[in-house]
Formats: sequence, structure tokens, C-alpha cells
Amino acid sequence: MTTGDASRRALWPSRCLTGGRLVITREDVPNRVLREDGWVQRRGDDWRRLPGWQQWAIAALVFVLLQSIVSPWGVVVLLAHVVFLALTGVPEATPGAVTTPPAEAQLAALSTVEARVAGAACRAWAETIDEPAWQSPYLRESRAAFDMRAEVDRIVDLALRIHATRRQLGPRPQGALADYWEQQWAALDRAGVQLGHRADALIRYRDQAADLSVELRHLADLERLERSAAEIDGLTVETARSGPVGLGGMDGVEAQLIGVRQAMTDLLDLMTRTRAPLLTPPDAGG
Repeated sequence: MTTGDASRRALWPSRCLTGGRLVITREDVPNRVLREDGWVQRRGDDWRRLPGWQQWAIAALVFVLLQSIVSPWGVVVLLAHVVFLALTGVPEATPGAVTTPPAEAQLAALSTVEARVAGAACRAWAETIDEPAWQSPYLRESRAAFDMRAEVDRIVDLALRIHATRRQLGPRPQGALADYWEQQWAALDRAGVQLGHRADALIRYRDQAADLSVELRHLADLERLERSAAEIDGLTVETARSGPVGLGGMDGVEAQLIGVRQAMTDLLDLMTRTRAPLLTPPDAGG
């Protein structure tokens, strides 16, 4: 295998698992926590378990009593009850009913090409935002120019479309149509591999962010050493001057200090130049 082939080797097949399994998420999925098991939802379920005549009787009794005692509050409570019913509008799940898992969970349960590509993109995003460099000022322009979370959602959406097409294709038929079915299945695999190029771009971006995190740690150490160097320089000069007259060691000490300061400055300049690749958004075709 040539060097060029190695540089173009796909990254996503070996970077698709998180904790030994596929994890696929989308940011734009509606939040269903309140409707699933929240306190408000449980109270709504309790209300709906009452017979219809009891619901009407209680509502009418409360309305009449409040209107007769403090007239505005009857209308206020009635409107609040309408809002309450709207917030808890999802009917209570029937015991023993089969719950369909989200589309992302169904995709993550498979080992198809598109499932692994989506898992690799989600893992790249999760690892990128965990990097200290992600929130650093050096990536401010890159974060503004490239919405990585939105790109992950687009990759997951396309993976779900490929998966849905596979389901429509159905099982492999017998007879003369088997060859045509295999061609269609192979075309979906190729679409998944093509989508993998976009996941690879996110993985490369994540790796660059990890490299930058290491450099930032080194830079912080160098800046700390540079701050302490000024104090050390002063102590070195003072201790050299406090010796017996005629030792003639000052010129050599000052030359060594200048050399150390110049070496640290060169290191800082080199580390600054190595941050350049992260200043531009990742290229899926790279």
C-alpha cells in the first residue's frame, strides 16, 4: 500500500464505537421528558382516569363556588385547567403496550455501514467538545464559521434515510430478482461509505483539537516558566554581584540568561504557528 493510499484510509470504521457500542444522537429531537414521567404528566394521567361525569362535576362545582365567592378566580382557574390539560395531552401508556424506540436507537442497534458512520460522527462530536482546546480563544473563529453539531445532525439524518431505504428494499428475493436486489444493496453500502468521508472530516478535526489541547498545556507550562524566569534572572544577577570583587563572572551569567530567554521565545513562536490547521473548518474531501 502506498503512502497516498494510507493517508486516504477511512477513519470511521475504527472510531465508531463509544464504550463498546454504537451511540447515535441528534440535537433537534424534541424533548419528551415532561410528557413521559414528569409530575405534571402523572397528575394529568390521574385526572383522565376519573370517569367523564366526575370530571365535569368537579370542574363545574369549583367554577361555581369560586365565581360566587371571588368572581374573577373562577375564570382564572378554568383557564389554568385548560393549560393543564394541554400540557398533559399525551394519553397514558397502556400497560404491556410495545413502545417503539426512537429512530436513532433503531439505527444504533444495527451494524450497517450507515449506522457505523453515524456512530463515528457522534463520537467525534462528543470527544471534540470534551477537549480543553474547544473553548479556547484560538478556536473562536472556527466555531463561528463551522457548526459541527449541525453537521453531525445532517450525517445522522442521511444515515437514517439510507436505513429507511434498506427497510423498503426488504429481504433478498429468490430467483432472477436476486441480482438486482444485491445491486441495490451494494449501492446503499456505497452511499454509506461516501457519507463516511464527512464523518472522517469531523474525526480529523477532533484529532487536531486534541493536538491543540496538548500544545496549550505545553504553552501554559512555558508561560509559567517564563514568568518565573524573570524572578530567577534577578536572583541570579544579585547572587553573582554579591560575590567577592574581581571574580569577573557577570558577563558569562548575563550571556546565559539571554540565551535561555531567546530559546523560550523561539518555542512559543513555534507552538503558535502549529495552531494554523484548526483556524479553518474541516474539509470533507480531504
